[in-house]
Amino acid sequence: MAAGKAEAAWAARRALVEGAAATLDLVAAACGLNARALGERAAREGWRVADGAGLTRAERIARVHDRLLDRIEREQLRGEDDEAPLDKAGVAELAATARILAKISEITRDEDGAKEKQLERDADIAAILDRLDRQIVDLARHLAAEMAGSDVHGAGAAAREP
Repeated sequence: MAAGKAEAAWAARRALVEGAAATLDLVAAACGLNARALGERAAREGWRVADGAGLTRAERIARVHDRLLDRIEREQLRGEDDEAPLDKAGVAELAATARILAKISEITRDEDGAKEKQLERDADIAAILDRLDRQIVDLARHLAAEMAGSDVHGAGAAAREP
């Protein structure tokens, strides 16, 4: 049983080192403490417990991206140090991780492209609105000039007189 707790503690430590969110459960496991007792002490002493909920979607995606990239680099270094080829399961895991990493990169690139396209569309709409505004001003000036040059005002004034 002690070996199981030790392995769980090491797994929790590894997760924290690799960038996992430092939840009370994970910290308790890493330290070999009871999660409830740690939570009660944190509450009693007013600890600010970070849960990662305040991160934006882009920040969360960047976190996952970095973790996967670190994992691939670690496996690559392990393979170079051992000078032994990875087993079939290791190769499959690395390939799956690389595919996930590529998909995340594609998603973020698509989001950046969408933002760029939206900015271009906004600029195009602004240019169209500026042209329309200039045309309205020109039409108003033209109408004012016609009204000033014709007898519209004179006819209106004469019509009101008895």
